[in-house]
Formats: sequence, structure tokens, C-alpha cells
Amino acid sequence: MLDVTTILEQFPIGAIHHVAAVDIGLIHKTLFIDAAAGRFVLQRLHPKLASEAILSDYVAVLEHLADVGLDAPRLIYTRQGAPSLDHEGACWRLITRLPGETQHSPRVEAEVEAAACALGRFHRAMSSFKGRFRSDHPLHRTQTHLDQLEAALEAHPEWRARLGDDAAFIRDALAELWISGLPISVVHGDPKFSNVIFHQGRGALIDLDTCNHHTRLVDLGDATRSWCREGGEDEQRPLRLDRFEALLRGYVAEGPPLSALERAALAVAGPFITLELSARFLWDVIGDGYFGWDAARYPSRRAHNQARAAGMLYLARDMLDQRAAMRAAVEAICG
Repeated sequence: MLDVTTILEQFPIGAIHHVAAVDIGLIHKTLFIDAAAGRFVLQRLHPKLASEAILSDYVAVLEHLADVGLDAPRLIYTRQGAPSLDHEGACWRLITRLPGETQHSPRVEAEVEAAACALGRFHRAMSSFKGRFRSDHPLHRTQTHLDQLEAALEAHPEWRARLGDDAAFIRDALAELWISGLPISVVHGDPKFSNVIFHQGRGALIDLDTCNHHTRLVDLGDATRSWCREGGEDEQRPLRLDRFEALLRGYVAEGPPLSALERAALAVAGPFITLELSARFLWDVIGDGYFGWDAARYPSRRAHNQARAAGMLYLARDMLDQRAAMRAAVEAICG
């Protein structure tokens, strides 16, 4: 266990009662802290997400959510008044821990609907955000991800024989699904199911350092990808239409109104984001340095990322096969 005593002493939270490592997320290292002042989450930020601009945006989002009264973590500043702590080359952040539990995937439709209500509330709350985002965050920059994958294949031709067909399928399918002119709003950027915390049947979004301006369809598409199937990202499982319908019901109940173009794009948002993530996993198969991986189940990061890419490609193809049924669900529930 990492000794975090020196780090925690820099935050005004009193005596430390308990520290526990948490196996959630693919990017940050996360620990739960019980202290005299309450319950907290300590995170060692991934170097690519620890820039001053991203930290500044994170603070602005949390302050806005506090102002509008939405359930969300609150930032704990260091004793010197800084939003994070640099310690031995790593950037650490401390936030309050919301009551409740997270899980990697939903067990029942009601959890999908509650998560969709939380996403809808978040989009409504952020619709009044007046700040400017300083960071140029890479999430959901689809063309950039495709270009990075192609550049990696060009630089490492030994991988093209293994990954080239999948990369070509992703590129061609995304070109077919691409929709321009969607409204731009503030989005979460990474609403996978483990980024929703549940307490007494109500959901709240956490891990808010990926927020930025984009179309809300990237959040709804990623939610479709993460919430509307069983198993982990590295398992080849199909879309569950009943869960997609639950997602739509929850979002319609508490989210902002969707435009006609957004409603028309809802059925393809899921496969679009799933294909985009497939490209990112394939890129890290080659680069071998970004996503976290499960050393207990896989011999290497590359092996885990190959399984993730295969799982996401399977899901994307299944979604494309179910497009007609997904469109019918959108029309029935969203109008």
C-alpha cells in the first residue's frame, strides 16, 4: 500500500482513520480516506490529465455545481490554498466522497434509468455554466483519435497486419455515421457506469475532470455503450434494447429537451462512440502507455487493450444491426 500520510498531512482534514485503495477507473489511482473531518477521495492524477488548465476547469465545474445545488463532490484545497498537491513528481487531488456505491455495470433496468436521470440533471445544471474551459481535452475528438491510430500503424507496420482490418472498419463506419450540426453544450465527457454513484436509488455523476463543450450526444452515446449491455468492456456482449429504452426514459424525465436533430442521431450515437473508443484501445495496443490494465487477468496492457477493442467492436457491430429497433425506441419514447 502506498504511504499517503505525507500527502494527506497537506490537507486540513484532521486525523486519518482509514485508507483503502479502490479498483475503479482506467486512468487515475484512487483511494478512499476516512478522516476526522469526514470521508474523502484521494486521486493521483494521470499525467495527461494533471495540467493546470484541466485542474482549473475541474474547479470551475465543481464550484458551479455547488452553486446550483446538484449532488457532486466538493474540492478540498491544500493548507496552502492550492487545488492540488505536487508530491514527488505526481499530482494529487482530494475531494469529498459522496454517499453511496459505484459498480462497473448495471444489474437491473432501474439502475440504468436512475443513471440516465442523473445524466439529465447534470446536463440541465451545466446549461447555465458561463465559464470558459481552458483545456483542449482529447476526449471525443474523433478525427484526432483516427489520425493517431493511423499514425501509429504507419510508424509500426508490424502491427498493421494484426490491426489494419479493424482500423479500416472503424474509419469507414464512423464516416458513414458522422452527423454534423449538432448543438453544443457542456458535457461530462466520460459517463461510463462506474462514474455514476448510487445512494438510496438516486444517481449522481462523479469524475468530472473530463467536462468540456461538445454535443450531448457524446454523453448519451457513451452511456448507451457502457450501460446498455452486460459484462466488462473486454467481453463480447450485445446491446440490450430494454436497457437502451430505460436510458431514454430516464433522460427524457429529467434531462433538457433534445432538438429534432439530436433525437434523429440518438440511435447512432452509441455505435459512433463505441467505434471511437475501439480506435483508442487499438492505438494503446501499439503505444502501450495510456489505459490502466488488470494484471491479475492479463499478461500485459497490450493484451487487455486487444480484448477491450474486440469487445467494443463486437458491440458496435451489434448496435449497427439493431439500428432499426433503436430508432423505433427513440421515436416511441422521445417523440
